Parts: sequence; C-alpha cells; structure tokens
Amino acid sequence: MIKLVICDMDGLLFDTERATCRAFLEKAKEWGYEPTMEQYLQFLGLNGKAIQEKYYIFFDKNIDAPELYRQVGERKMEILRTEGMPVKKGVTDLLDVLDELGIKKAVASGSDMESIRENVESAGLTGRFDVMMTTDMVERGKPYPDIFLAICEKVGVRPEEALVLEDAQNGVRAALAGGIRVINVPDMIPLPEDLAAQCVSVEESLLDVIPYIRAEAASDGSC
Repeated sequence: MIKLVICDMDGLLFDTERATCRAFLEKAKEWGYEPTMEQYLQFLGLNGKAIQEKYYIFFDKNIDAPELYRQVGERKMEILRTEGMPVKKGVTDLLDVLDELGIKKAVASGSDMESIRENVESAGLTGRFDVMMTTDMVERGKPYPDIFLAICEKVGVRPEEALVLEDAQNGVRAALAGGIRVINVPDMIPLPEDLAAQCVSVEESLLDVIPYIRAEAASDGSC
C-alpha cells in the first residue's frame, strides 16, 4: 500500500545539480581555490551545514564557509532564473497519477525553504505538493532518515505506507534507514551496486516509476 510519495528536489524533480555545480566551481575559484567536480559530487544529498563542513576539509579550516555557501546559492539561482527551471522528465505525469490515485505528495530537500518554494513556483508546480520540508527543519540531514520520518508523521502515514524517490546515495540511505521503500532515479552518478540492490528498483526517469505505483494501487484495491 502506498499512501504517500516523498520526492527529493535537486536532481530528482529538477535538473538543478548542474547549475549548482557550475556555481560552486565558479565561486570557489573566485575565492582563490581550485575546486573540482569530484569535490562537488561529495555534496550530493547533503544539507547546507554538511556541505559547509566539506568546505573546511577541501579548502581551508579558516574559510568563511557560510558566506561561500551563500554566494554559491545566489549564483545558482541566478543561473536558473536566467536559463529557466529544468524540470525532469515525467514530473507532471507522476504528479497527475498521484492525484488520480489520491496519494499524498511531499518534497524532502536539503535546500533551504526559500529555494524550494522558488523552484516549485518557477516550474509551475505551486500547490501540487501536500508537504514541502527542508532538512533544516529536522535534527539531522540525509543520510539520516529524520526528514522522511517527520513528513510521514506530519501527514499521518506509517513509514511502510510511504515511497521515497531519490537520485542521490545519501537520500537512498536515509530512506532505507527509516524503513521506507525507495526507488532510485539516478542523476549525476549511479548508486553502488550493493545499495541499488536494496532499492525497489532503479529507473531511468520518473515516467518509469508510474507502473510500480499503479500496480501497488491496484493490489490495494484503491483504483
């Protein structure tokens, strides 16, 4: 039974990770560092606090990490406003099916709430989600399950009645740690084989998630 589908945002609903990567590489270079793609890939699925901790490791223990993080975020939003919000394949199709089946929908992101709202609005998806939550609102970010469990509690759904859709390794680990089924839709990097094997499935796009949700709804007798 699926009563709730929880979606990650960056890399899952929207193709924003590439814009964020560009912003990180640009800004860190302006600050006199030599950032790399390999460094950026370690940020995937982390919240702002955890990313800033990485800055201390990668660059300088005395770096003004909050300020660099703020500048990267501003540059990312500038890129997205200029070039448009890239919506991932199958997003609106998935949301339409969830509406049809009466399944609740949530966003669980490591981005701040302002960014979540702006991205959702820019994509024309305002009002399509029952809950939007950032890991800033819980004690621990991904790979801990706090945000997913908080959303389940908020909408009154047991973890076993939820499904998480995630692109990144930390998000998948968070769902599994919370005892929640998870489907991986990879974005910038694939999951390790052992982690992929613990997912319901690994799919190319959100369109490919729909048959599983329909099959589960049919087996529940809810359609």
